[in-house]
Amino acid sequence: MKLAFFGCGYIGEKRSKDRGNHDVVGVYDPDQGRAQKLANDLNTKSYACEDSLLKESNADIIVVATTNRELAPLTLKAIMAKKHVLVEKPGSISVNEVNQLRQAAAQNKVAVKVGFNHRFHPALLKARQLIDDGQLGEMMYLRARYGHGARVGYEKEWRSIPELSGGGELLDQGVHILDLIYWYLGPLPLQSSFVTTSFWDMKVDDNAVLTLSDKKRWATFHVSCSEWKNTFSIELYGRTGKILINGLGRSYGKETLTYYKMLPEMGPPIIETFDFNEKDESWLLDLENLVDHVKNQKPLWGDLESASYALEQVRAAYRQNGYKLPCSV
Repeated sequence: MKLAFFGCGYIGEKRSKDRGNHDVVGVYDPDQGRAQKLANDLNTKSYACEDSLLKESNADIIVVATTNRELAPLTLKAIMAKKHVLVEKPGSISVNEVNQLRQAAAQNKVAVKVGFNHRFHPALLKARQLIDDGQLGEMMYLRARYGHGARVGYEKEWRSIPELSGGGELLDQGVHILDLIYWYLGPLPLQSSFVTTSFWDMKVDDNAVLTLSDKKRWATFHVSCSEWKNTFSIELYGRTGKILINGLGRSYGKETLTYYKMLPEMGPPIIETFDFNEKDESWLLDLENLVDHVKNQKPLWGDLESASYALEQVRAAYRQNGYKLPCSV
């Protein structure tokens, strides 16, 4: 299919390179120098504004990879132009905005995929398979840790500026965990939260601990940008087994899944470990999921409904902890 890009920064460039056999027919970025550089790399055209790209590029899918503040407005523009959209997570900085996108997408009969690429990491896909095959039995709960150490000057970057980011670490890495909770356990409501700015001198949060539950299932997680050593770890518990996932590759360490099968007599479980050393294809698979949905009506994995759920929990946690951020509205 034909792709066009709003945003030519790090994520826009990464998604443009991890596009498989799809053609890029145009790019736009307010930084025209950055846009022209990516256009040259991709042998495509740099457009002077969003409207001209939408009218002239003949794109099937618009990829929106900008600062959080611009995600929803640009996605809405693309929807109104009858384009399918892959919008980077969190998809919006407010619940109201993301629900407006859901309504507009339905009215204009276009698909909108949110960039929850973590679903397409091999260990997380393997976990989904084991759960669907009944290897864990009835699901009970999830525990997760996700964090990075940031870098010198992090408190001055756009993710630390509320007007651009909408929120802090909970909105950044936290929505990935909330999407996985939604995927594995369903839309569990928030029960308690602790959100704080512990280290970085900024107006947004750098650590958050949330607990969510319904009458039968629960989940708890900690996200942090004062982790110092990049960490990703998820444990999934069912009545007859457990899954432990560690790492996402690269600086987060080798991606592994360990499956613990509980025996009828209980005692020590049978343990099986899976190592995943292949190249990270989650970004490409994220895009291919949208393409498959458009062409073959396959389900979207990581959509506006999941984004709305994640933003609702982020908003509730910010309100509980007294944070007045764009995502608190």
